[in-house]
Amino acid sequence: MQKIYVVMPDKHPYSLCAKSFAKGFKHAGFFVEKENSSKLDNEHVLDFNPDIVMCFNFAELKDGLLDKIYQKNNDCIFIFDFLAALNKKQEKKNLELLDKFQGKKLVFTADKTNLNVFSDAKYLPNGIHYRRYKSSYQGYSNGITILSNPDNINVLKVITDLLAEFGKISIYADEVDYMNSLDNELWSEIENPELKNLFRDSYVSDIADEKSRAEVLSTSFATVVPATRTVNGIDFRILEAAASSAFVICEENPEVIRLFDVGREIETYKTTEELTEKIKLYLKHPSFARTIADNARRAAVNNHAISDRIRKIFTIIKKEFKKTGEENG
Repeated sequence: MQKIYVVMPDKHPYSLCAKSFAKGFKHAGFFVEKENSSKLDNEHVLDFNPDIVMCFNFAELKDGLLDKIYQKNNDCIFIFDFLAALNKKQEKKNLELLDKFQGKKLVFTADKTNLNVFSDAKYLPNGIHYRRYKSSYQGYSNGITILSNPDNINVLKVITDLLAEFGKISIYADEVDYMNSLDNELWSEIENPELKNLFRDSYVSDIADEKSRAEVLSTSFATVVPATRTVNGIDFRILEAAASSAFVICEENPEVIRLFDVGREIETYKTTEELTEKIKLYLKHPSFARTIADNARRAAVNNHAISDRIRKIFTIIKKEFKKTGEENG
């Protein structure tokens, strides 16, 4: 049995995406160990002596861990999977280190923007371990829900425009220090100071595990997913909502249009004006929203499973390195 070590990012939702990978590898018949990058014990990883290492942020790997693994096992394959768009200037040093790394490596990206950053990257859309998000519809506890962090002006403006139009909404966070964002300088671009009070009133809690997220998403009339760092791919939050049988309205990009049947499995918007108009429309026709939510779950199961992405990864590994993965078919 081959051994895989998954180094998970600390920040949600990327850590949950990596967790989906770990579960998928285990179901595929691999012996898997995983740990968040901040808690990584280099010696433990070296003792584990993996055949494959998967990581999502080269900058989080300290003390030359990858070089040490490579020195111990020259046949180890290193998978670098970038789930969001990178800023080439900001990431310059880490990209240079990755480029110089001598081990057997594959670079994947869930955002097509990164194909301009990595000459040898392979695009694979994101996937989800949908069983972890199974949730049956039992009525609504929330109206309009946003599961995000206002760490860029686009997200914050979507939130404040919804607050201005609908008043209190339901905001759930990936981080326990969410309210600190009220001190963010991005608020200087928001003209209406009263929106801060609505923002405070709309914040519910942080939610970090799949079950809690699925419960929130499945009991929300509409889940809004603004564009964050996945500008030309499928944001993992979209997949979380779809797998939870939620009615999703996300910011439109070419990959969303390509990978989902818009109007049947998901809804999209280009501007916040369009977003608010669509929400008003579906509030008048709630049965249509519920049908889309049911279709979203089927789409997550049939078209966006993490197991499919893992199979594609190992097809590429077999092609590139010939001998890895034979045992697992």
